[in-house]
Amino acid sequence: MGEFLLTIVVEGMLKKLASLALEGIDLAWGLKGKLQKLNKSLTSILAVLHDAEEKQGREESVKIWLQKLRDVAYEAEDVLDEFGYEVLRQSVEGSTPSRKVSKFFSASSNPIAFGLHMGKKIKKINDELVEIKNEVVGLGLIIGRERAPQTSVSPITHSFLEKSEQVIGRDGDVSEVINLLNISCDDQVLSVVPIVGMAGLGKTILAKLVVKEIKDRKLFDETIWVCVSQKFDKQRILGEMLQDLLGTNNGALSNLNTIVSQLKEKLEGKKFLLVLDDVWNEKLQDWESLKNDLSIVRGSNGNVIIVTTRKQQTASIMETSPGRRHELKRLQDEECWSIIRKMVETGNDKASISGNLEVIGKDIARKCGGVPLAARMLGGLMRNSKEESDWSSIKNNPVLDSRGDDGDDVGILPILKLSYDHLPSYLNPCFAYCAMFPEDHRIDKEQLIQLWMAEGLLRTTNEQ
Repeated sequence: MGEFLLTIVVEGMLKKLASLALEGIDLAWGLKGKLQKLNKSLTSILAVLHDAEEKQGREESVKIWLQKLRDVAYEAEDVLDEFGYEVLRQSVEGSTPSRKVSKFFSASSNPIAFGLHMGKKIKKINDELVEIKNEVVGLGLIIGRERAPQTSVSPITHSFLEKSEQVIGRDGDVSEVINLLNISCDDQVLSVVPIVGMAGLGKTILAKLVVKEIKDRKLFDETIWVCVSQKFDKQRILGEMLQDLLGTNNGALSNLNTIVSQLKEKLEGKKFLLVLDDVWNEKLQDWESLKNDLSIVRGSNGNVIIVTTRKQQTASIMETSPGRRHELKRLQDEECWSIIRKMVETGNDKASISGNLEVIGKDIARKCGGVPLAARMLGGLMRNSKEESDWSSIKNNPVLDSRGDDGDDVGILPILKLSYDHLPSYLNPCFAYCAMFPEDHRIDKEQLIQLWMAEGLLRTTNEQ
């Protein structure tokens, strides 16, 4: 269990303590004072836990503090579970402590011995929590610090541009890809033009811009979009092509020959553009198998496939003309600042950015490494506050200096982690829960809420 779930654990223990007090069980076992002290310590620690969970990534002392707290929290949770078990056992036997304290324990149980035994455990936990609580001031943890919600980016891709997708500095890339498509249409029956680049550069958005331009200029009879992702499944790809052409989801067709036959019928006499987004496959035989079926369904000459991938090997095995690919480059620092500025100015507070803030903002933009996604994520953080201290805190966060310049995917991950750390702590486990689903799985909103509720992850308020 990660640090972000400590909040859930501590809040759960406070609820258990409240339940014990309500039933009068603390009095029945003579543990009222000890349990009240435990409640007080947990409440104090909960107040700084949000801040600690953010800082633990960059301050080793806070990370050690959280580790100690986690160990004690698990121990305390076990003790409270013992209480819960005893309450349940007595409930099954038909006796309740609030009505018959003298008969609360069965003949095999001794209330005095049980109270002394549990009292020793609680005292040990209280002593450890007091020690942990006393370290709060020295660590500089802030009481009650919370974060505003951030917008997460959905991994499901489609061909339509969202209003929230900031596109800056890519006009030249669109023109170059269109030019490659025109050249490819002239000399091949089925051509492939890969768009290659590291994570976060905007390969998918560039493909969307190209599709939009192609539709406006009516260069192809049909445009088809399929999100491939890490599992290269030929039947799924062909099936989703058919669904995209039909504009409906007829369910997964189990017969590959039927899918190919319907695609051939639908594309008869037509020139098509197919976008295979987010391809990871590096096996030549898998690609050759798909290409053979695509050659069967082709309606006419001049069909083109755009492949977006972060892997050079994938581009090499799929491209039909060596070198006929588009290498997506990093943005300039000024372009990253433009993205950040637009993100900030679309927030609730649309006041102008002061000169001092602009200086700090441009320093942050330089740390984006030319990656548009990094600029978007940081802009999302910065628009929640226009205080110089908050922007300086982001600028000076060592996470922004931990990214390499080798083009590896790790470049964007620390910034995504920084954005995750700035979520309200009660949303962290909700967000992390989504990792239970397969990549690119279409998550039903209502079902997800029900699952969160079943896991006890949703925090209630007085109003809701």
